[in-house]
This record gives sequence, structure tokens and C-alpha cells, in this order.
Amino acid sequence: MRAVLLAAGAGERLRPQFKRPKPLVRLLGLSLIERNILFLRQCGVNEFVIITGCYDDEIQNHLGNGDSLGVQIKYLHNPDWKLGNGVSAHTFRKEYQRGEKFILMMSDHIFEPDALKSFIAAAEDINDDELLLASDKRLDQVYDLEECTKVKAENNLAIKLGKGLEDFNAVDCGLFMGTGALLEALSKSIDKGAFTLTDSVNLMAEHGKVKLHFMENNWIDVDDYQSYKQCEKVLLKSLIPPKDGIISRTINRKVSLKITKLLAPTRITPNQITFISLLVSAASAICFAVSSPIAGGLLAQFTSILDGVDGEIARLKFLKSKFGELFDSILDRYGDYLIVMGMTYSWYSSTGHMTALLVGATVLAGLPMSMLFKEKYRNVYGQPFISGMHDGPLRYFAANRDVRLFIIMLGGIINLLPAALIVLAVITHLQTFYRLYNVRRQY
Repeated sequence: MRAVLLAAGAGERLRPQFKRPKPLVRLLGLSLIERNILFLRQCGVNEFVIITGCYDDEIQNHLGNGDSLGVQIKYLHNPDWKLGNGVSAHTFRKEYQRGEKFILMMSDHIFEPDALKSFIAAAEDINDDELLLASDKRLDQVYDLEECTKVKAENNLAIKLGKGLEDFNAVDCGLFMGTGALLEALSKSIDKGAFTLTDSVNLMAEHGKVKLHFMENNWIDVDDYQSYKQCEKVLLKSLIPPKDGIISRTINRKVSLKITKLLAPTRITPNQITFISLLVSAASAICFAVSSPIAGGLLAQFTSILDGVDGEIARLKFLKSKFGELFDSILDRYGDYLIVMGMTYSWYSSTGHMTALLVGATVLAGLPMSMLFKEKYRNVYGQPFISGMHDGPLRYFAANRDVRLFIIMLGGIINLLPAALIVLAVITHLQTFYRLYNVRRQY
């Protein structure tokens, strides 16, 4: 399957804030059009046709043949781009292959990844004479509803579209699964002097040929600076995974997302952030060892926050890798080890009690158990282990890394390192035994 991206317009409403073509405006480290290409690549689409107009040279020079993005790109220039987006979409007829289905989307409409995946999956049932249109009937959640193209829908069919439509119950998201029938409709509407995509879609809707896929994920038409800022918020919020622990969800993400937003335009990589997190862990351990528990605790919590930033950057800029996941897991374990060793040394050096060494050893044995259990569960049962779903009442006391480091921070701030270590020793092993019991009971 190929994707056709429309990037022909002037994008004048965004020009006062950004002195570059709208498709090339950078949003959290990637241009709008690059973000769409990489979103679609994530869905298995590797061939792209980009329709250019006003900024033909700039866009081609920026994207090249697509090698840098891991895709193949062809360009078609529409010299009549001022007439309307229907003329730009019709330009694809030069490349169209009889019988193919193709994704058609605006280069400045940004979708959450799951939205594109569900849309592509729904397109499998589209016939050669039909069109699938992504639409949103959650009107109370649509950003800038007034500027959207409205849709009157009956069940899953579009009856009529129009920007000034008063009788509507959904909006057009600017994402289509097209067939040869759309190109035929474009030809007919252009011959009649109607030059927008909406004109041709209405021709098909009159014959009941426009099916609707209703979005359940967020999307934004980046049309002006206000929608640009809203899109930033949507993308950052989408980085929060459902498996987040209670401390990550309620505390860490509020800080980590701000750091991610700051770092996204830079060239820093997720692996570099992971390594910085290890260095912060080492600094925390040293502070504990030299009897500076408050600094040690705060640095431990900052380590926990940075542990979220590397993953956020990886997801935001499409830099996820198997090695990165492994690298993160290993360095996190080393970081935990260093911090607990620093705490244990502080307790033992101030008291000389062997209890400190025994408790420290117990904590070190329990620290990797949460990750180990989750990995083995996924391998054995073929599904992820999500604390919020599988831990029952214990999810509020789960010994995930975010919780452990939060306990360490509290122990440092109130200068009760022995108590913090004892709590860690108890909850890490209690969680492991409870999970074993629960899985045994279920399976």
C-alpha cells in the first residue's frame, strides 16, 4: 500500500510564527510531514507519493528520496495548487496503478499512532468503488470545531460534507483510503469547476459510496499557531503508557514531559539520556555514602524522572530500538544497585551493625524481581504484565522502579535510610510472592 501526502498549499496562517513551508515546520523535533511519514512507516507503509505545489523545491530538498527516513518517496508537482486540494489529489492519477488502494492524507494533520493503525485495519473491507473516510463524532472533543469540514452521517455512511453544513453529527479528519473511484470522482468534479476534495467526496456520497471510520484517538489539523500548540499537548500526552506505575503517572510524568519537550528539538538520543540517568544514580549513591541523604534522595528521584524521558524521546521521535530497550533495562539495574549500595554503606559506616549488610543484600536480591517477573510473564504467557490490571489491591503498593526510588527519596529527605531499606526489602519480595501466587491461582 502507498500513501499520498498533500503538501501543495502555502500554509499562510502559520507563516507569521514560522519562516518555512508548513509541511517542514518542526513539531517536537520533527517536521510535520516527517512525523506523518514516520507514523505511517510504523504502520507498515513504506512507499510515498508527495504532491507538491507552492514549495516544491524546498520540500524535495528537505526529504530527498526518503532514504534518511527508511522509506521511498516520489514527487508529483501540481502547478495549479491554488485552485484547491482536489486538484492536488487528482495529480496522483499520473502514478495510480489500476486496482490499488492508497492512503490519502494532509501533510499537516497529525494523528496518534493507534488512530492510523485502526484506520488502515478498517480499510481492508473497502470495495474498489468505495472510499473510506476517517471521521470523528466526538464533537465535544474536536479541536476548533468551527474550522472543520462537517459530515452528516447515517450509521457508517457519509450523506453530505461541507464546512458550512449545519445539520451534522461528525467531522472530516482529513484521512482517506482511496481507490480508482475517488480519482474518477475528482475528474468529474474538476470538469464541473469544483476543485476541492469535499466536492468529489460528495459526488461519491450521493451514491452511498463513502464509508466512515470513526476515530477513537486524538488528531489535530495544524492550521495555525494555536492548533500547533494544541498538537504539542496531544502528542506529549500520548507518550504516557498505560502500564505506568502510580508514582510515574501522578508525579514523574508531570516533570519528564516538560524535559522531553525541552530536549525534543535537540540531537540528544534516548541512549544518551539513559546513560545520563546512570550518572545521576551514581551521584545519588555518592551523596548517600558521604552522609548527604537529602541530596541523595532528590537525585534518586531525578533518576526516576529521567528513566521516563528516554522512553518518551524514543517514542516521540521514532527512535525506539531493541538495543535501546535492553540498554535501558541493564543500566537501570546498575543504577539501582549503586544507590542501594550507597545507602547501605551509609547505614553500616555510622552504626557498624551487620543488620545493615543483611538488609542491603536482601534489597539487592529483590530489586530486579519486578522487571524479571514481567519479562518472564510476557515470554511464558504471551502478553504484557500490567500492574494496574494484574496486581489487584497490591497495585497501590507495587514495588516498581518508580515506587522504589520514591521511597528512597523519602528516606533521604527525612534521613531514615534504615527504614527505607527495610521497606524496600519487604515490598520487593512481597510483591514477587504475591504475583507468583496470583498467577498460579489464575492459570
